[in-house]
Amino acid sequence: MTKAKSNVVTDFVAPIVVLVLICAIMSGLLAFTNSITKPIIDKAEEEANRAARLEVLPAAAAGQEDAADADPFEEVTVDGLPDSITGVFKATNGAGYVFSLTTTGYGGKNTLKMTVGIDMAGKITDTKVLSHSETAGLGSKITGDAFKGQFPGKDASLEGVDNISGATFSSNYYRAAIADAYTAYGLVTG
Repeated sequence: MTKAKSNVVTDFVAPIVVLVLICAIMSGLLAFTNSITKPIIDKAEEEANRAARLEVLPAAAAGQEDAADADPFEEVTVDGLPDSITGVFKATNGAGYVFSLTTTGYGGKNTLKMTVGIDMAGKITDTKVLSHSETAGLGSKITGDAFKGQFPGKDASLEGVDNISGATFSSNYYRAAIADAYTAYGLVTG
C-alpha cells in the first residue's frame, strides 16, 4: 500500500474554509430570525410592563372603562435617578407613580426586574416581580404572596416587613429595589 501524499490545502485550509462558511451562514440566519422576532418580543414585553403598571397601581385605571386603548400612565423623565430605575410613570389621574426597576439579585447583576407602585401619600400600593434568577424554592419566594403581601400600605421605612428565612440575600435585594423606588419617588415629587 502506498500512502497518498499530504496536501496542505485539502488537509488544513479546506476544513477551515468550510467551517467559516457554515458559521457565516448560521450567523446570517440568526440575524434574520432576530430581525423578524425582535419587534414581536418588544411589543409583548411592553404589554407585560403595561399590565404590571396597572396591577401595582390599579387606581390609575379608574374612569378608563371607555378608553380601553388609552394608557392611564405618562412616562416621566427625571435627572439623578438610581441606576436601577428603568422607567418612571405617573398616573394621568393623579393616583400615584409606578417605577420599573432592573437591579441586582442573588443571581447577579440585572437579574431582578420588578415594578413598584407608590400612591400620592407615599405608600406602596403593590409590587410585582417580572423576572428573576433567584434560587428556586428559596429565593424565588420573593414572588409569593406571603412575602410581597407585606409591602402594600408601607412607607419608605418598610417597618414591619420581615425577610424570608433562609433567603436573606433575596429579601434584601428586593428591599433595596424598593428603596431605589422611594429615592426616585422623592425626586419626582420634589
